[in-house]
Amino acid sequence: MGTVNVRFFAHIKEQVGKEEITLDIPDSSSLKQFRIKLEEAIPAMKGIHHQTFRIAVNQELVAEEAQLRDGDEVAILPPFSGG
Repeated sequence: MGTVNVRFFAHIKEQVGKEEITLDIPDSSSLKQFRIKLEEAIPAMKGIHHQTFRIAVNQELVAEEAQLRDGDEVAILPPFSGG
């Protein structure tokens, strides 16, 4: 078991009513497992479709296959576009 620090940004922070939480996760959790734990900890996340936010781990955007480890910093980011 490990812990990750989760930070929320922009409208997601407003919807969940928190800027940051610490979340217990199983070792080498997948993003799917992380989302389940996050929804258990913050039920408001159930109302936010996972395609309407991006996840960054340790300040790098990650793909669905990413694994989380103890001590990681996870950012829940609103959608954005670049150009």
